[in-house]
Amino acid sequence: MKKVLTTLVIVSLFTFAFGVKIGITQIVEHPALNKIYQGIVDYLEESGVDFEYEHQSAQNSFQNAITIANKFKTDVDIIVAIATPSAQAAATEIKDKPVVFSAVTDPISAGLIPKFGKNPGNVVGISDMVPVETHVNLIRTIFPDAKNLAILYNTGEANSVFLADQTKKFAPQLGFNVIEITGTNANELVTSLNAQANRIDVAYLYTDNLVASSAEILGQVFEKNEIPVVAGDIDIARKTSVLGFGFDYYQVGIETGKIVLDLINGKKPYEIESRIVGADALTFYINLDRAQALDINIPQQFLDIADEIVDTK
Repeated sequence: MKKVLTTLVIVSLFTFAFGVKIGITQIVEHPALNKIYQGIVDYLEESGVDFEYEHQSAQNSFQNAITIANKFKTDVDIIVAIATPSAQAAATEIKDKPVVFSAVTDPISAGLIPKFGKNPGNVVGISDMVPVETHVNLIRTIFPDAKNLAILYNTGEANSVFLADQTKKFAPQLGFNVIEITGTNANELVTSLNAQANRIDVAYLYTDNLVASSAEILGQVFEKNEIPVVAGDIDIARKTSVLGFGFDYYQVGIETGKIVLDLINGKKPYEIESRIVGADALTFYINLDRAQALDINIPQQFLDIADEIVDTK
């Protein structure tokens, strides 16, 4: 039996005297990351294993993530770090206990592991590397005449910088001029978007934590300026986009939970493979209401394969 108390500030949870103690550190509260946390807990509960857990949010502060990591270094047996900043903080501060990362786009560039597969050391986990080339090709198919493609991201997030570089690699090959809209907080991001809105033909939002936590207000700016959006995160897509093609983050949580269960059952981190979450966790979202409002035609071939279609008219 476990009793959990969660708040939007750094969270304290009740634990009991028996079982493995798991510390879950999350960089910020937003739907995708919350689903990962829930998927981990649900999977472990359904497995029947005896465990206790503590869940803390860093409120989008790397310094808070460091503080949480130092607390977990002494208080828990296994550390689960959701999103790149929390994973980097945990891996930096904790060397003698298993650290499981989740939703880290590029764990190699982030310095968490040297390669996918099995690695020496105490760090192992799941990557949510989004298919950037596929996204850009999808955008070109739906928007054949678009020239200026905007990407929004936090320059302080290593995963976002990596995805920006990937976009800048593939987009020009398809005739796009990439407009970078950046900020380190929601106000900076919105200000930059408003300043450049009249230049944008279509926006591409990928798995950036700042964008995810600011999706609702960004969606209002996009709607006001009649800017179509394609997202690589389904929860972001629901708030902003005509199309979304990204991971079901609850399933990412389940896959992360499988690694944690292996550790509880006695495996060492170096005996477990770090990997990208499978394609079966991808979801294709189409919002026909937004498409019709922007006079965008969605080919029937895409409607036929969509997992979720919004059409209220």
